[in-house]
Amino acid sequence: MTPPDKAGVKPDEIIVECEMEATPEKLWRALTEEPFLSDWLGAEPAGERAEERNGPRYRVVEAEPYSRIRYAWLDPDHPDAPPTVTIELERLSGARTWFRLIHGETVAKSTKVGVNNNAPPLALAA
Repeated sequence: MTPPDKAGVKPDEIIVECEMEATPEKLWRALTEEPFLSDWLGAEPAGERAEERNGPRYRVVEAEPYSRIRYAWLDPDHPDAPPTVTIELERLSGARTWFRLIHGETVAKSTKVGVNNNAPPLALAA
């Protein structure tokens, strides 16, 4: 049986969760402005001349301001590392935020569909 704290975690995922003493807006700035992000993640943005740099590189592939950001991730020193890093933020009371980082393949957020909309159901490929 899977322990409750490990339920739903894939073997190739790393998940870090914690409460941060900062607002989602402040954390968002750290996660989206390159000088701060490079310090936080220890990575450089992918782009021109990226092959000349050492260490991990990232590229933003999805962003929902103050809520969720996903990076494509490449670390030449660890070529088998999962290719995405997703960070989710949830506002808590008192200028705090629940922070969740997932390094691994994550499934896109599900889309809620109304019960009586007559649209065909959506499914993910196996």
